[in-house]
Amino acid sequence: LSEWDPLIRRYSDQYGFDWRLMSAQAWRESRFNPKAKSFAGALGLFQVMPATGKELGFTQLTNPEQGTHAGIKYMSQLVKRFEPDVPLDERVRFSLAAYNAGLGHVQDARQLAEQLQLDPNVWSGNVEKAMALLSQPRWAKKSRSGFCRCKEPVDYVRVIENKYESFIQLVK
Repeated sequence: LSEWDPLIRRYSDQYGFDWRLMSAQAWRESRFNPKAKSFAGALGLFQVMPATGKELGFTQLTNPEQGTHAGIKYMSQLVKRFEPDVPLDERVRFSLAAYNAGLGHVQDARQLAEQLQLDPNVWSGNVEKAMALLSQPRWAKKSRSGFCRCKEPVDYVRVIENKYESFIQLVK
C-alpha cells in the first residue's frame, strides 16, 4: 500500500489493529507523506499534534518511525477510553472520530444520541447523526465541549472506512 507498510504493520500488531485500517488512516491524514504538516500544526504520517506526541513520548513526528508509533499508540489509547462493553468495531469508529475532533466532542455526540433516542453505542446512523448536529449552535450550546465542526469527523470516519475496505480488497 505504501513504503511505510513495514512500520505500520509493526505498530498495528503491537497495539492490536489491522494494519490496513491504520494505513487507511495514514492515507487520510497525510497521503503517506511523513513530512506533512497541517494548518493546525499536526505533523507526520498520522498528523499527530506536537503536544500529543510529547505526552506520548515522541518529539520527532516527521520521522516516520516516531510519527507512526505515536499515531497508532494514540489510537490505542483512545479505544481504551470507551467502555469495554461497547463492541470493538464501534469503539474504533468512535476513536477515529475522536482522533479527528477530540474525545469530548465524541462523548457529547454519544450523550446527544441518547437524548435523541438513538443508540449511543453505535456509530452508523446513530452517534454520527448526533455528531453532525453539534455543528449547529442550537445543539452545540447544550454540549459540554461546545461547538464542533462535527461534519468533518463524520466524513473522516466514512473516508477511512471506505479506504480500509479498498485496502482489504487490494491486500488479503
